[in-house]
Amino acid sequence: MPARPEPQARPAEADAPRGLDAFGDASPELLNARVLQQRVDRKFLLRRNALDALLAQLVEGHRAVRSGAVRAARYRTRYFDTPDRRAYHDHRRDRRPRFKVRVRHHFDRDLTFLEIKRKGADGRTTKARLERPSGCEGLDAEALAFIDRHCPLEGARLAPGPSIAFLRATLLGEAVDERITLDWALQMSDGPRHVCLPHIVIVEVKQGRYSNGTPTVRTLRALHVREHRLSKYCVASAMMAPVPAHVFKPVLRAMEQMSG
Repeated sequence: MPARPEPQARPAEADAPRGLDAFGDASPELLNARVLQQRVDRKFLLRRNALDALLAQLVEGHRAVRSGAVRAARYRTRYFDTPDRRAYHDHRRDRRPRFKVRVRHHFDRDLTFLEIKRKGADGRTTKARLERPSGCEGLDAEALAFIDRHCPLEGARLAPGPSIAFLRATLLGEAVDERITLDWALQMSDGPRHVCLPHIVIVEVKQGRYSNGTPTVRTLRALHVREHRLSKYCVASAMMAPVPAHVFKPVLRAMEQMSG
């Protein structure tokens, strides 16, 4: 079995943003109601120093999720793709349905999952996942069979690609069917190549159905936060691998400007 990956070190900025302190904790009932395994995903880029302003606008009507004892949870994701990077190119060409295969470590809960994400022709995302031994990134017979059941990317052909570590806070709408994730302190690596993005927050709004009328989307627009076509895997590949990336130039340019 491959060696267990070391939990990411918690950088100085990785402590929970001050604005999270004002949120009440999500109840188990609310957690169950907002699983949203089938959903519409919308992504926005926010400067790290604007995160508290966003949180201040969302505190009424949302609850925060604890991961173990913390609200700023440590994650690391390893992506897998075919030698010809089919998953990357399908996303780049906006082909649907398309799939991503990843292993995600939830360090604060000591959990690891193999996950298959599918984006369908209707724009909705579905996710299948299999619990794995904590810290395991290897694709054994059980993992390969799970991949082959849930996506056309032949499991035996998959190879490990970029690894992305980040801190995440999760908010749940009390009356609105949406789940908001806030990811920051991103650290990307692929072999000897490393990219750190300390000044950027990726805000993902997961909705039961597409709507511009929710408090979160209205707040993001009022703060002039732009929506982007964004995938962590594709951004990491575009930054660290010799791949065509023209379609991702707008988000790469926005990240560069935020990091300047």
